[in-house]
Amino acid sequence: MIASNLADKLTQIALKQLEAGVKFKQTRLKNISVNEDLYNGVSKPALKGRFNIPLPIVSGFVDTLMSKIDNPPVIKFEKGEEADLKLSQKTSALWLKDSAATAGKWSKKDRWAKKLAIFSGRAIYKYYAESQPGYKSNLEIIDHNDFYCEPQGGGDLDNHLFLGQMNIFRTEAQLKAGAESGLYSDKQINQIITDTDSHNHKENQELYKQKLSRFASLGLDVETNAFVGQNVFPLVEHYLEFENKRYYLFFELKSGTWIRAEELKDVFKSNTYPFVSWATHEDAFNFWSKAPVDDIRPVAEAMNIIFNQALDNRQKRNFGQRAYDPDIFPDPSQLEWRPDGLVEANTSGGVKQIGAGIYEFQTPEVAGTIDLFQYMDNFLGQKTGITPSAQGQSDKNVAVGVYYGDLQQVADRLGLYNKSYTESYAELGQRYYYGIIEHLSEPQAIKLIGLNGIEWDEVAKSDFDLHQTPFDIVVLSSDAENQANEVKSKRRVDALIMLLNNPLYAQILNKKWVAEQILKNGEYNPEEIRIALDTQNEGNEESLAEAAEEMQRILAGEEVKPNRSATTAHIQKHLDFAYDKLDSDEDMPKFQAIMTHLQAEVPFAQENMVRKAMNILAMKGQTQNLMQTGIAPDIGEPVPAMPIEQVPTRETGMNVGKPIANTDSGTNQRSQLFNQ
Repeated sequence: MIASNLADKLTQIALKQLEAGVKFKQTRLKNISVNEDLYNGVSKPALKGRFNIPLPIVSGFVDTLMSKIDNPPVIKFEKGEEADLKLSQKTSALWLKDSAATAGKWSKKDRWAKKLAIFSGRAIYKYYAESQPGYKSNLEIIDHNDFYCEPQGGGDLDNHLFLGQMNIFRTEAQLKAGAESGLYSDKQINQIITDTDSHNHKENQELYKQKLSRFASLGLDVETNAFVGQNVFPLVEHYLEFENKRYYLFFELKSGTWIRAEELKDVFKSNTYPFVSWATHEDAFNFWSKAPVDDIRPVAEAMNIIFNQALDNRQKRNFGQRAYDPDIFPDPSQLEWRPDGLVEANTSGGVKQIGAGIYEFQTPEVAGTIDLFQYMDNFLGQKTGITPSAQGQSDKNVAVGVYYGDLQQVADRLGLYNKSYTESYAELGQRYYYGIIEHLSEPQAIKLIGLNGIEWDEVAKSDFDLHQTPFDIVVLSSDAENQANEVKSKRRVDALIMLLNNPLYAQILNKKWVAEQILKNGEYNPEEIRIALDTQNEGNEESLAEAAEEMQRILAGEEVKPNRSATTAHIQKHLDFAYDKLDSDEDMPKFQAIMTHLQAEVPFAQENMVRKAMNILAMKGQTQNLMQTGIAPDIGEPVPAMPIEQVPTRETGMNVGKPIANTDSGTNQRSQLFNQ
């Protein structure tokens, strides 16, 4: 915590900054609220006898646009120098693990942020990591109603002198727990609880009303249904730069009492704001730039008016006004239609004609309504990129080239949104890396896609101790930028077919690369492609998993029977783990336990591999050659035949008294035991 008098001073500054940031965006928030109302089908009450039926124009635009940008990009950490290759791969794997649907659910949160951006022009993320009680990576989506920043800070949040998040609610119990842990000031917490009137509602204050308008548009009454059953306090998380230092403040909104005040570098060692944002329409000098729905709204409102005017016109024509002659029809109520109705008429002895007693006022049909409506719909598609092709409504008879060209134009337009989006993910990747450095308290199991297929490994804080060069963060494009993937894939496939059909070029192509390209165009993910092309460990995935389970049980002190289904890959898994992970004197008992287990499995591995080779060769009539030479001609490798006494131990190494080094060459040396 910083000094109390400085914290008081900064909080007073923060309150004025908060007021300036909130007032600055009020008009913009009202326009955003109108955008959300149009999406939710909210309409003003119509005059008597008139229509005001909302059309799903904005909702159709938003849902179509969402379908084109609904997948998040993939972050890849690339080595800054050669020694960091494995660490960069581990970091990328940890990102995938933390962001997975079963863990951080970042894909879902990313879709939520995109939808808010379509209405407001801004998607705002907040990233932070924590290490108590254990390592955890957190990504939050911030509502534009809750976020505020420096009015003249511009489009890049890193350049803002202040920014923050309001409408953060904490219960009295949560505040007290924070004080007990030392996170909050115990003195300041007691002051808030003592001085603030007791309330157990999330009160609808002025700063909270704008947020509630979204619920109201759906007919949800939050204002009178905010009961939560315990005292709740509205808090603000504020970040500011003061005298060339950045500070973090957490204070109660009604009283302006701070409960946590620190230099930002003591909260985040990187001294960076946790907020990252991207804009659909970038503006270097204005953070609250326009949104896609802002472009749609005027035309959508005009189309709604045209449609309802056509309904008004039809109603007038169907139920128009009439004039009657009271001398001919003395009782006008009889003129209302009813089954088998009789109407009294007085023609004065034939002097007046009954047809002259009624006159109907004519309402001319509104001509060209459908044509005008269609024109405006096409106009929207051209100006926004949400064309019939993007909506999946293209004419089936349209030329293929025209269709692909249309998709390319849509991709180019949506790519404008995506440029800012993918760049913001690079910023998230940077903050993610800082979070690992600071909070990775215990090793994390990760899954890597290596040369030999799927491999399990772990990443620990110690892995980063010698890491000096920053990673290069590469953002692999998402759907928006690759909306023309269909076009790109078609071109790639056409080029590949041309090469394969030419004998001169077909023989120089890398067959494995060709297979990878075909599978990629088939939209198989990298893991599936690795499994498909992993001929070396074909069929060993289950055996490798069993080896990993056996080692867990051995390390836990259990007695594990040798696996009769063991393969050479199974044995190699034991060897690699023993030499790579159990390299200290304290680990010697565990090392010996695994080696003893391994030695008992070697005969089974030999039998299983010979049996596998014989089954393969039996189908090719080459079993006799295998039995005579021990060599499988079509496999190109000797069948494993390693005596038990050749299994290396820490003392004997390769049975020549030389220990095997825990290096890449040592690993290769151990591997050769099963291939010679």
